[in-house]
Amino acid sequence: MAVVSDRVRERAVEDFGVDSAGVLSALERISLPGSVDPERVHAAILMVSRAHRGLFADAVDHAESDWRDLLDRAGLADAGWADEITERFGPA
Repeated sequence: MAVVSDRVRERAVEDFGVDSAGVLSALERISLPGSVDPERVHAAILMVSRAHRGLFADAVDHAESDWRDLLDRAGLADAGWADEITERFGPA
């Protein structure tokens, strides 16, 4: 179980309001290889979901089946992914 970072948590609350507890719980339950930064995948999910609960569920399913493709879809597959997250979510 991966802990959601503060800046991803803040964005989830902004985007999903009263539904954010369920969103955060879903993010924490995603199983990822140990070599993958969970914040990167969590951020990608929020980015592609665009504050829409249905798109969020699809993004979670996508992360569980092919997290690499999800990173590409969110624009976080390249070496500059950490800078992109900082730009969109603020400093760590």
